Amino acid sequence: MDLVAIVKERAEGKDLSVLGGSVKFVVDENVVLIDGNTGEISSEDNEATCTISTDADTMQSIMDGSSSPQAAFMTGKLKVAGDMSIALKVQSVIS
Repeated sequence: MDLVAIVKERAEGKDLSVLGGSVKFVVDENVVLIDGNTGEISSEDNEATCTISTDADTMQSIMDGSSSPQAAFMTGKLKVAGDMSIALKVQSVIS
């Protein structure tokens, strides 16, 4: 799964500045950084305002709609570090 390409496709045409910062997804060994300030989406492993960590199976189920990010968070399959308000906004950007 090329997560950077999937996130870029889903975020195309959307205003990333609504995030109010940057969010980094760490999915197994893959990294996707969404910078709401510059509008860039990359695989750079830089510091982020919010970091969301999960495994590939959980991320796949969230992306295909068979699981919700909230359910994954509540069951401990998805972890959030940093600014939780950005984590809550990211779904509107990549859904």
